[in-house]
Amino acid sequence: MHRLILTLALVLAPATRVAAQQIPPSDSGLGPVIHGRTFSTGTREGWTFSTPHLDINGGLYDVDTGGGRLSKAFFRLHLQTAFGVHAVQLSSDLLWIPSLGATPAWSGTLELAPIHQESPFYIAGGIGLITGHDVGADRLAGWVQGTAAVRTPIHELSPFVQVGKALTTGYKAEFLIGIAHPLAPYKLHFP
Repeated sequence: MHRLILTLALVLAPATRVAAQQIPPSDSGLGPVIHGRTFSTGTREGWTFSTPHLDINGGLYDVDTGGGRLSKAFFRLHLQTAFGVHAVQLSSDLLWIPSLGATPAWSGTLELAPIHQESPFYIAGGIGLITGHDVGADRLAGWVQGTAAVRTPIHELSPFVQVGKALTTGYKAEFLIGIAHPLAPYKLHFP
């Protein structure tokens, strides 16, 4: 697992030199409008909640089961919005691991994201709730997670790594290593 993370970091290193995109001002005069950026929250100023942003993610789910490593492909929908306060945001995920069943795990997290959303870098950490992590019961369990990503100019794709842990007995840290792409709001550009 450590080799995989190191390889991913070495592959992403050249992308870290990418400058932040210039964001055009909105027609409403309320500041910049963020279109087509993963892990974005939209304009916060003057709003109780910013425009929600929806990303689609895919990649590798990895966890140490105690009897060996479990590595499976995943598919995820990631919804994110922010309060009017800088650096505080909400995220919600539906995570499918098709080889483990059809029912997705849902998580909701209150996060701190200290880097401005116009940056090509994204980091956030938070605490919340998750389903599917309470052995023998169908209940919500406590959840902590941290995410790091690099927003690239290549079709708005963002490689990311997420580490999460259910706050229940017997669960170990889970890793998501994947690629994110924005779904909405998304501005289509026609020639």
